[in-house]
Amino acid sequence: MPKLYSFLAGLYVVTASLFFMSCDTPDTDKDGLNDEVDKCVDQYAKTKNGCPIKREVKNVHLYIETSASMGGYFRNDAEFKTVVTDLASKVNGEIKPVDIWFIADTTVKYNGTVENFSHDIATTQIADKKSSQLHKIFADVAANTNPDDISFIVSDCILSFSNEDIKQNPEINKTEANNAMRQGIYSTFLKLKNNNQAVGVYSFRSKFYGDYYDYQNTKTSLHGNSRPYYIWAIGNRDVLKGFIDRLTQISTFLPEKSLYFGLAGEPVKQYSILTQVDKSGTWNLEENNKLEDVETTSNGTLSFCTGLNLDNLPPYAKDIAYLQKNLQITTDGCVASLTVKPKQSINTDKIKGKLQNDLFKNSTHFVVISVSKINVDNASIQLRLPVKHDMWYENWSTDDDKNIASENEGKTFAFKYLINGVNEAYETRTKNYIDISIPLSK
Repeated sequence: MPKLYSFLAGLYVVTASLFFMSCDTPDTDKDGLNDEVDKCVDQYAKTKNGCPIKREVKNVHLYIETSASMGGYFRNDAEFKTVVTDLASKVNGEIKPVDIWFIADTTVKYNGTVENFSHDIATTQIADKKSSQLHKIFADVAANTNPDDISFIVSDCILSFSNEDIKQNPEINKTEANNAMRQGIYSTFLKLKNNNQAVGVYSFRSKFYGDYYDYQNTKTSLHGNSRPYYIWAIGNRDVLKGFIDRLTQISTFLPEKSLYFGLAGEPVKQYSILTQVDKSGTWNLEENNKLEDVETTSNGTLSFCTGLNLDNLPPYAKDIAYLQKNLQITTDGCVASLTVKPKQSINTDKIKGKLQNDLFKNSTHFVVISVSKINVDNASIQLRLPVKHDMWYENWSTDDDKNIASENEGKTFAFKYLINGVNEAYETRTKNYIDISIPLSK
């Protein structure tokens, strides 16, 4: 009996030690690594150090559409040439080497250097192909973009059937823009989505000197009129996210508008609580980031700071002003408001201890929540950022480009149907970029 008792007593000590050890080493992001060894305590990642693997871009391809409709962008003082050559040189010098291709009904590689590119497009007739079909261009580029590559497509983005189709039915571009052509775009980009490829769209304007071809292929001579064109970036979602962050840091890359498709996966649900930042009232932080023993101050206020990692969101959705305007707060059993803060505004002198410093380091944005009233013993706060695309592209689109030099100057034929086709392909059941619930109890 004494031996058995001793054995059982020892077993109890070991079991109790393991129990208390597990309680003392929480796993904040629930990825199987406790916070003591997890280098990214608020990011779910099944890796050895608990941090997501960052994929790097290997190759960058620049495809420039060279159908005849593009010719006016290459002449005289058209800004198009400066933007495209500067994009090639800056990406080549600051991110990755760039290879350049001319694409229409065929694809031809430019054999010169990036340094000579500016001279060559100013002195050589490049946009000399009869026509091109946009959904085929996108399909060809996508098929030749490897998982760790990024491909740019530079185009006026005018949806069009072939010359033969237009000769048989001069109205086909107009009557079928929202049907066959949109469906062709949808099919192409659905394949991209299914291959985990995402898309960024950037709009620019440039002077245009030359013949513009309307939806019936009738020519109109333009002499420096402002015409839109677009630069698309296509690549694996995880690769493109990091690439776009670097692209938007290039000082001369200044599009008027932008759109992103397929960059966000599951909504952000993880958050951390910085116990030493913007704290008022009384509360204790328990497991699962629950605030317990909550009491407001004498003037009836309580506040706490949450850290979020929004690396996976599109650039526009990470903008502080955008978040402050669009991040929604709803409550159950309490009254609360929020303030979004950039990382550089947080006073790091107040952050003590390795865990809290790691939480700060791995967060990109901070939301301070102020609670003015708690009505029940167990309350909750929800933060949601809806997935929302800017509709600017509708104002850049026209259904009839006959009078392109007057009322339709600066618009692209059928552009909204192109974007609608892309949007339909990437449409997802995920309705929020951020979907967080924070429990509180008295």
